[in-house]
Amino acid sequence: MMKAYSLAFFRANRIKTLALGLSLALYFALVVIAATLHRSIPEIAQLPLKQIGVQTIVQKSGEIPSQMVGAIFPHSNGPISTEQFRQLAGLPFVEEAEMGLFFWYFDAAFFKAALGVDQRYKILSSILEKNIAQGTLHLGQKQIVITAAFSTKHGLAIGDSVALGDRTYSISGILRPNISGNIIPADIYMDQNDALEVVRDSVEMQKIYPLNDGDFGNVVLLKGNPGWHGDKEKLVKEVDAKLLVFSEKTFTREISKQLGIISTAGRLLFLILGAILAIAFGLLTLYNLKSREGEIAILRMLGWRIRDLKQQFIGENLILLCISILFGSTLALAGLFLLGRQTVSMALPWDISARPHFLPEENNIDRMVSAPLPVHADGFIFLATIIAFLLLFLAVSLLCFQRIKKIKPSEFSG
Repeated sequence: MMKAYSLAFFRANRIKTLALGLSLALYFALVVIAATLHRSIPEIAQLPLKQIGVQTIVQKSGEIPSQMVGAIFPHSNGPISTEQFRQLAGLPFVEEAEMGLFFWYFDAAFFKAALGVDQRYKILSSILEKNIAQGTLHLGQKQIVITAAFSTKHGLAIGDSVALGDRTYSISGILRPNISGNIIPADIYMDQNDALEVVRDSVEMQKIYPLNDGDFGNVVLLKGNPGWHGDKEKLVKEVDAKLLVFSEKTFTREISKQLGIISTAGRLLFLILGAILAIAFGLLTLYNLKSREGEIAILRMLGWRIRDLKQQFIGENLILLCISILFGSTLALAGLFLLGRQTVSMALPWDISARPHFLPEENNIDRMVSAPLPVHADGFIFLATIIAFLLLFLAVSLLCFQRIKKIKPSEFSG
């Protein structure tokens, strides 16, 4: 390759070359950033559920009671039988499962949201153990724990009592605030058997559900294998079509909308921009050949073969591409650094952060979950993008080089 010859051409066409090189660099940086963000979406989408240590929550679409009296299920919390729980726990992606019983309680005193915990399992129990701020964790035998917000709001302390109808429960511990990020936001945590007794006595629940003597729940937590790939929602729905599934997929669409660069519109824009750059690159290559036809003819008369000419011009395009990729990599690293300082916000669905919407003082919880974007430079993405750029634009070059064969030395001699 004749370096001086190439540099002379670049200097003569510095504006065109610089504009295309900068465009390629910027496009390279955007592709790397978009690919990195796309790869980070599953990690971002798992953040709301990560606080309670599961990847999936299953509930069952239920009925709306006619009156808000006594123990009531929110309408997205219909009963799930132990047989259905067994089937959910046996799904191929599940490593650990637990079922709880979530209900609202309305009486003349004040509203209460309670969650029955089956202490044979450890998902919920471990959360409670980690978050005891005062007292100790004792559930069962008429003992409960309450949240700090509930304690402050109603002036309750350890040793005080909370009534659910005719049943009275002693407070054994107080939990730190917001222990589950407002996912299944209970005020009271009690033993599963105590919760079953309360719910079975509910006249409203007996009207719409056959609450027999068997155990049941209405919230299932599934801790899965992070390396498992497949459609969780489809498998869960095969157990019962009425089951509602909340997983990272629940938040993925919302995240994609916020990160417009990887939305459907963003991907379409990328394709259009890439096509425009490929065409521009091809046109510059053709212009390069057209403006140097006389020089090419002379080189051929001096004994240069078609292959030698292709190597010369491929070398020139390769230099342009490498400089663009190097500068684009710098831009990509700077962009990823800035993105790592940004946050993305996700609204928790009402179904898993259920509070009575008709009680404004109870429904003012913050359903927004904000998290920093977990983006970082990924060597594989950089390498894959570099290879893709080189292959694409060198292919465009080879296509344009077909014109070299049409340049006849005889046309320029004479």
